[in-house]
Amino acid sequence: MKHLPRLFALLLLSGMVLLLGSCDSGGDANGEEEPPPPEAFDRPAMLANIGNNMVIPAYQALQTAIDALQEATDAFAANPSANTLEAAQQALKAARLAWQDANLFQFGPAESVALRAALNTYPTDADLIENNVASGNYVLGSIANRAAGGFPTLDYLLHGMGSNPEETLAKYTTDAGAAQRIAYVQDNVDFIKTNTDDTLNDWLASGGNYIGTFLSADKAGVDAGSSLGELSNALILHYERFLRDGKIGIPAGVRSAGVPRPRSTEAFYGGYSVELAIANVKAIERLFLGTGLNGTDGIGLDENLQALGATDLSNDIKTTLTATVTALEGLNDPLSTQIETDVDAVTAAFTTMQQLVVLLKADMASVLGITITFQDNDGD
Repeated sequence: MKHLPRLFALLLLSGMVLLLGSCDSGGDANGEEEPPPPEAFDRPAMLANIGNNMVIPAYQALQTAIDALQEATDAFAANPSANTLEAAQQALKAARLAWQDANLFQFGPAESVALRAALNTYPTDADLIENNVASGNYVLGSIANRAAGGFPTLDYLLHGMGSNPEETLAKYTTDAGAAQRIAYVQDNVDFIKTNTDDTLNDWLASGGNYIGTFLSADKAGVDAGSSLGELSNALILHYERFLRDGKIGIPAGVRSAGVPRPRSTEAFYGGYSVELAIANVKAIERLFLGTGLNGTDGIGLDENLQALGATDLSNDIKTTLTATVTALEGLNDPLSTQIETDVDAVTAAFTTMQQLVVLLKADMASVLGITITFQDNDGD
């Protein structure tokens, strides 16, 4: 009997060894591989992919498109004709499509110059534009002229001057103030180019090197000042206010007691607002998946969620992004016309888009540990 305590101790020690061996095996009781712990996710690699393969290329593509726009509008200014007008209109559309990728990244350099407000405040103010053209006294970029500059203003100047190309051309050739109107077109393109060039230069390592700040160890966490925090807030804010509401909800009357505002569509005069909205959702989809602008697959927010055990959420976001694109593809351009003839189809698309707000703003932010820092003023 005196050996029982020693025997008990040996049995206890053996059990502990077996338990430790089981914990070190890297699998569960069924021998299946366990998911990696959250700290195993390479967040710096994800940020490097987003910064180097998505943000900077998006601004470079926008810069290239704006250079082409400047070339086309200069040719139009030198020789206003049906051909040069059409070329300028096509170049404007290409630049606005390129903007749909860059406008997701309105933090850091873009935030410091209020790039979104400078380039894409709409609806544009036609009366203010005409006053500026007539007086020649204006400062593009000032708060007073936010609605008289940028892409929407060029939309008005190149598409909204008449019901046909001949009427538009007259505004730049035989009508009073033709030279001043051409100058206003060129001033706006110069203004857009300057702001875009400055933003890109501030991102580049050879310039302001914000890419170095974005990828620095000091900003590698998930707090409000982190790169992931800034990126996520910019993404969610953009989707909620400037895509869901700005491109669809506000024109459809969702934010005005059901009273439609068709003239508030993004490309009211050019008539391709739906096309811009679809391009914007697809840009968000690429960002979420980590797909570079050149189509290269890299680490994205979806891998981050999966590493944190939120694979179902990741799949739900991808499914809802696809559903949102499908809903928008069911609409017709000009969107302003569809709002006037079949607003229910537009509000139905808005309802589909709404589902993604909860997934991104509540669920994804919670899993990533991100704090929403912008003010919530509409109750979603």
